[in-house]
Amino acid sequence: MNTKHAHRRWLVAAVLGLTVTATAGCDVHKLLQVDPVDRVPAEGLTTPANAELLVNGAIADFSCAYGAYVALSGVVAGELTDATQTAARWPADRRDFSQESYQAQYATYGCTGLGVYIPLSTARWSAENILNALQGWTDADLSDYGFDRQDLIAQAALYAGYTYVVMGEGFCSMAIDLSAEMTPAQVLALAVERFTTAITAAQSAGNTPVLNAARVGLARASLDLGQAANALAAAQQVPAGFDFEIETSGDFSVRNNRVFAQNGEPPLGGTALSVGEAYWHYLHYGEADPRVAVSDSIRINSDGTPLYYQHKYMALDDPLRLASYDEAQLIIAEIQGGTTAEGIIDAFHTAAGLSAVDWTGATAQDILDHVVEERRAVLWLEGRRLYDINRFNLTMEPAAGTPYRKGLTYSDYRCFPLPDVEIRNNPNIS
Repeated sequence: MNTKHAHRRWLVAAVLGLTVTATAGCDVHKLLQVDPVDRVPAEGLTTPANAELLVNGAIADFSCAYGAYVALSGVVAGELTDATQTAARWPADRRDFSQESYQAQYATYGCTGLGVYIPLSTARWSAENILNALQGWTDADLSDYGFDRQDLIAQAALYAGYTYVVMGEGFCSMAIDLSAEMTPAQVLALAVERFTTAITAAQSAGNTPVLNAARVGLARASLDLGQAANALAAAQQVPAGFDFEIETSGDFSVRNNRVFAQNGEPPLGGTALSVGEAYWHYLHYGEADPRVAVSDSIRINSDGTPLYYQHKYMALDDPLRLASYDEAQLIIAEIQGGTTAEGIIDAFHTAAGLSAVDWTGATAQDILDHVVEERRAVLWLEGRRLYDINRFNLTMEPAAGTPYRKGLTYSDYRCFPLPDVEIRNNPNIS
């Protein structure tokens, strides 16, 4: 990853205030007749001179939103669990979004408070706003400022695409720019379009990291849509060793690694979340798996939750992986199955120091089960498990109906519902 603009990305997001005035899919801001004095309308900033700053601002918006999604979707999926006495957070932990009072958190809170709907909508708008502008400008419009228009298009389209993927995978339904209610498949189709744009522009600009990140995104979204051939073609082009990471920082809360900030060893880490019980002593087919590294703090939080620490992220500035060769290989294994999948899983086991799998007599379902479990370990705390539970129809852990330790029982919500703040302010949704 190119890190030379890391500080500038944060500066744009914080100073220009793009993340507040231009929230997509939510018309609440129209209730205000006067803009706050510390906000600058985004329309006046969308000029060729600010093109690079606006792209970096969109990346900063996505970074914070994505971190919150990884953490909160991890709670719903059982990778993490709430460890506070704050009752407002318990519904996510017990997968019960029926209470309107809880929507304030996942729907309208900022990303530092593990809100996901408004932060993701903001990130989507930021990326789409500058992407649309870049596509309307010419190379000559940007050349005076030393900007490569195709490179900026590739970046803006990439992050727009990943925002759509997260929305399509994480939400039961969605609305975009006051649209009618959209299905996850409709949102994922937009992701495919943006990744295709990113691939074309990245090839033109020679931006190999963005190109391969877009290929992984295209493979992921296509697989979600059941477009196996397209997913396979994209995944097979991702080179070995490829990783594309979201930059984080310990300097500003909005740029913290959100998982470590919520669950990480003191003094810098947080204890608001604990590792989910199913991962306390995770065994991968009977073996301890270094990819799911967890330690017992030997303490109980004030709400009675045993506190376990994840060790995937060990600092506030540890990056979050967004796309990888690993994920591309898992997509190939899932699609092709058979000896191809066996070879891919064997390679993962060798790299992790795990025993080889005895494939004697393995059926197609046995192989798929191994792929699903491999995804659980390889992509742990990367925001994939919740949608895997959905698309493979896996049993939630703890199972629905199990008593929740802080009251009531676990529900079976497997996605975030479209929140009331959207429904009530969107004239195209009844």
